[in-house]
This record gives sequence, structure tokens and C-alpha cells, in this order.
Amino acid sequence: MMAQAGVTIAIPNWNHEILLPRAITSALRAVKLLRSEGVPGEVLVIDDCSRDGSQVLLRQLEALYYRDGLRCIAFAANAGLAASRNQTLNYARYRYLAFLDADNELIPENLSLFLRTLDQTRAAVAYGNLLVRSPTANSAHHVLSNESIQTKLFRYLGNHVDAFSVWDRLQLLDVGGYDPSLHFLEDHEMWLHLATNGRRIVFVPAVLGYYYILPTAMSRDIPKQELVAARLLRIFDQVKVRELLQMNTCHLRYHPDLGYI
Repeated sequence: MMAQAGVTIAIPNWNHEILLPRAITSALRAVKLLRSEGVPGEVLVIDDCSRDGSQVLLRQLEALYYRDGLRCIAFAANAGLAASRNQTLNYARYRYLAFLDADNELIPENLSLFLRTLDQTRAAVAYGNLLVRSPTANSAHHVLSNESIQTKLFRYLGNHVDAFSVWDRLQLLDVGGYDPSLHFLEDHEMWLHLATNGRRIVFVPAVLGYYYILPTAMSRDIPKQELVAARLLRIFDQVKVRELLQMNTCHLRYHPDLGYI
């Protein structure tokens, strides 16, 4: 399967009307900057049958910014985040994907570092530091995704890497995409899936964007995490030996101007 060189900034959305303008603005700024450097790009929003005003807002924004690279697709029925991301694999025009949740914000000036990393290393994913903010804060108070992949990925709630990362779309398709039966922790399942299948996941020591903590975020629902985590442990580490085994992707740190570090 062939794919055009370039990047699709993909934004899955479900009832985040109030937050969408910030995410889309940062994505359009990134596309504009990349185009000025000769790298084609687009912004693709997948709306998972939102019931708030998201779909009306998205159609208005698409009419205004279509020539700037904004496209919107709306589901007729709610299918979950994994299904939204899998549809992105089918509808994206370009090889590389920057997954940006509607409650995230991209730092446009740094996106090219992650694209160059994927191009130079042929990794499945490149990710970097995420600055954690509350919705109304003027500054960050914490950092996520700020260390390389380690075997602690297999511990319960040990997911230290967020889905807000930059991906090789063809490799995601090759491993079968996200598990649509999961409606929780589907991103953690993908990290485990890639690691156990020998794919490379590379940490770039740069800031990719802002991660906003919301009071009703799914990541704060600990009981649901416990239920899904039991299933993931059964699949990926049922005999509790993963931390003793070598993986292709452990401790990979790379900067496109320096190489592996």
C-alpha cells in the first residue's frame, strides 16, 4: 500500500465542543508551518456522534478552513475512541499521523522534529514531553510521556506514554489497528501490542504539546481501569516475565539533529 509523504493531524472528538477550537487552531498552525517547509499536511477531525454542538461547529469550521487543510467526518452512531482512530487510518491522506485529542494542544514548531524522527528511524511511533495543565491554568504543573519505553509498561497502571504522539500509519495498519472491542485503555493496549510485536517506539526529548486535565476525563475512572487492566495483563503478561525479557524498543531515545542518545 502506498501513502503520500506528509502528515495528517487527526483529532477524534466526542462532546468536546468547547475545547475543539483550541485543538484545531494549533493543528492548523502546524500544517501551515509545515507547508512553508515543503511538507504537505491536513487536519482530520473524526466526530464520534457527539450530542453537544460539536458537529455544527465542525461543519462551520470546515467551510471556513477547508482550503487550509481541515476536513471533518461524523459518525452516525457512537463507536468509541478505538473505532475513531481506526477510521482515521482509512481516511488520512498522508503516511504520518499526529493523534491529537480534542482536549490537547499541539506545539506547531516542534512537530517537524517528530516527523523527521520517524523518517530517519523507521519507528512505528515517535513521542515526546507533554506539559500538563488544568483547563484555565496559565502554566503547566506536571509532565507526561517524558521518558523512554521501559518494561514497566507491563505493570498495571504503568502506562507512562500517552496516545498524543506521532505515528507511522502504514505500520499501524500492518499490526491491525486499535482493538475496537476496548472502550477504555485502548491506547495502552496499542503500546503493549507494538512492543510485544517488535516495533520500535522512540522517545524524542522535545515538547510535543499540552495535555489538559479535565475533571470528568476517562483517565480518572479508576474502577474501569482496573477491569480493563486485568484483561491486558492476561493477554500480554500472563506469566509475569515481560520485565525480564528484552524488547526492540526499550530505552530508545532519538533526536533528528543528534541521532540516538
